[in-house]
Amino acid sequence: MRVCFISFEFPPNIFGGAGTYAETLVKGLRHRGVDVFVISRGNQHDQRQKTFRVPSSNSLYWRRLFFIEPAMSLFHKLDSRFRFDLVHFNEPHVILEKLKLPTVCTLHSTQINEIKLKLACEGTLRTKVDMRDLVLKSSVGSIFDVLTAHAVDKIICPSPDLAALIKSYCFVDGNRIAVVPNGIDLELFSRKNCEDPDPCLRQHGLEKDDYVLFVGRLGVLKGVQYAIEAFRGISKEHPNTKLAIVGKGDYESHLKNLARGMRNVVFLGHVNSTKVKKILYENSLLVVVPSLYEALPMVVLEAMACSKAVIASNVGGIPVLVKHGRNGFFAKPGDYKSIENFIRTLLEDANLRKNMGSFGRELVEKEFTVDKMVSKTLRVYESLVQSH
Repeated sequence: MRVCFISFEFPPNIFGGAGTYAETLVKGLRHRGVDVFVISRGNQHDQRQKTFRVPSSNSLYWRRLFFIEPAMSLFHKLDSRFRFDLVHFNEPHVILEKLKLPTVCTLHSTQINEIKLKLACEGTLRTKVDMRDLVLKSSVGSIFDVLTAHAVDKIICPSPDLAALIKSYCFVDGNRIAVVPNGIDLELFSRKNCEDPDPCLRQHGLEKDDYVLFVGRLGVLKGVQYAIEAFRGISKEHPNTKLAIVGKGDYESHLKNLARGMRNVVFLGHVNSTKVKKILYENSLLVVVPSLYEALPMVVLEAMACSKAVIASNVGGIPVLVKHGRNGFFAKPGDYKSIENFIRTLLEDANLRKNMGSFGRELVEKEFTVDKMVSKTLRVYESLVQSH
């Protein structure tokens, strides 16, 4: 089978979970013998790797709109030469033409749900940037969601919860949605680091087992503000334990202001290296995911693959991954006291952390491998190609 995979995010341009998904899925498909051609943002083709780039603006809000026109132009050129069997879009794009090929799109979230959450949750509209995001990013993204959902033959999403939201908000027949949980490259996260992790940790003022880890985009719905508030209480009893925050985003300046004067909150910025990210996971005490919504977050899978207990909000698809009391704890969304209490419980019980980490690793090995994700994706591909 010959597939064209179109994604704004693809290595080395990865900004979040959608880019990690793109990298992992393409690698897994190729390993299974699928002939995958990638079209992504950039300036230089790599024909040996069948990765083709189109120069495109990375401007806020409009980047996918600017990307899709040159991407589709390149797609038609490649299709006339290589004759694809199917095209797979990663994330919503404005697809205004009806393609003759079977079409699939993976939706990792829905902006309509983000609008609802931002309006419902106290403190999410504090600044002009917050208001601008609501008016432009969320509303434009919502239009993209609906247009994409009706332009493709099949929608892939990672969790039943998100499937229900897409069906409701995008007015889509549920039969056109396939739930394919994200998978993790266990070989990558099982491989032992050959280098001493200490220099990496020291660079950020960290030591083994002296920090709680957050990894993700610094946006208001990721809930980092609640983890910071939780650490005001934690620092009184555990003054040497830090909160290490990995990521960048439009909420970063607000979060840094919130953490001003808190010596136990460390901002590491964006970490693009999987090797470095793995070191940070492996040497952390536990991982916190205080989001107000998540579909099926890669950060939880990565934490589980590294045998780490997870404290996460009981929202979206997270209950598919986290089993309360087994591999982590559910904190009430937006409740920093709940996060604080569970962090304290795990900090004070090393055996509990170890047992939860072991259970999480077993669960990800059983249910959330790349091989399972690829197999389910291929079933979607094959059903479309056969019926087209």
